[in-house]
Amino acid sequence: MLNQRLLNLARQAPASLALTITAAAAGGITRTAQAFFLSRVVSRVFLHGSSLTDVAPFLWLLLALSLLRATLTWTAHLTARRLAAAVKLHLRQRLVDHLLRLGPAYIHGQRTGELVSVVNEGVESLDAYFSQYLPQLALAALVPLTILAFVLPLDLLSGLVLLVTAPLIPVFMVLIGSLADHLTRRQWTALSRMSAYFLDLLQGLTTLKLLGRSREQADFIALISDRFRQVTMSVLRVAFLSALVLELVATISTAIVAVEVGLRLLYGRLMFEQAFFILILAPEFYLPLRLLGTRFHAGMSGVAAARRIFEVLDTPAPAAPTAAKI
Repeated sequence: MLNQRLLNLARQAPASLALTITAAAAGGITRTAQAFFLSRVVSRVFLHGSSLTDVAPFLWLLLALSLLRATLTWTAHLTARRLAAAVKLHLRQRLVDHLLRLGPAYIHGQRTGELVSVVNEGVESLDAYFSQYLPQLALAALVPLTILAFVLPLDLLSGLVLLVTAPLIPVFMVLIGSLADHLTRRQWTALSRMSAYFLDLLQGLTTLKLLGRSREQADFIALISDRFRQVTMSVLRVAFLSALVLELVATISTAIVAVEVGLRLLYGRLMFEQAFFILILAPEFYLPLRLLGTRFHAGMSGVAAARRIFEVLDTPAPAAPTAAKI
């Protein structure tokens, strides 16, 4: 769902984009450091009998890392919101300016309600793409790689299990996403038609009242509203199905890591501190990939709206009339 033209729009706020990606990368390192110090504290207290005083420096480090992680998460959300706001402002202004250049001749050939829906709901639907999907895409790429960089040198077998099972989540996401993309396009089309008809109805309401045909339109509005409800429910069904599949794959993958680590720990082939460190990181490894599936569906409506937005923007404006010579 990477649209090159949408990615180019992200350059409207390069500082926010860079800060979001940097915060995501730093967050992955922070998670790994938290798991390392937590496994060390547990190992020293329960296996080596260390007192609270002995592990106090590690506890303070854990507290500092927790605060740092919260700060990085807040920073990433804030900068992502600023990125989305900057892109929406730029795109809406560009769209309105282009409609003004196209002039009344183009607008007369279109449904006014549909154009209003594109300028308002269409541009607004891009918020989820830039504030949720793109940042989560960076997280899904950086956090697992960061965790693998620490796990592979420590335990090759666990690192290979993580490396082999990780692509399963994006594969299922793409397979289900193809169906969701079709349904999302239908949803956006239904919304555009409903908005266009409703605005046209409001503009001609006086005439319909004079002709005594206004009550008939209520039944038609109920009909198209029900169609939109059915399409929306279809999209939600696919989204919930996708979330279920991704959760199932992530849970099974985490269980595989837990089983192979537990068996080797039981037979003394793996140290407790290393095993606990890997078990803490396993859910964190799959979490960004699972969340990417959720954000994927959130941003898909924006991609569907972007197709219509770029269709309007790609419409060539009429040439300006030249002054006739006298």
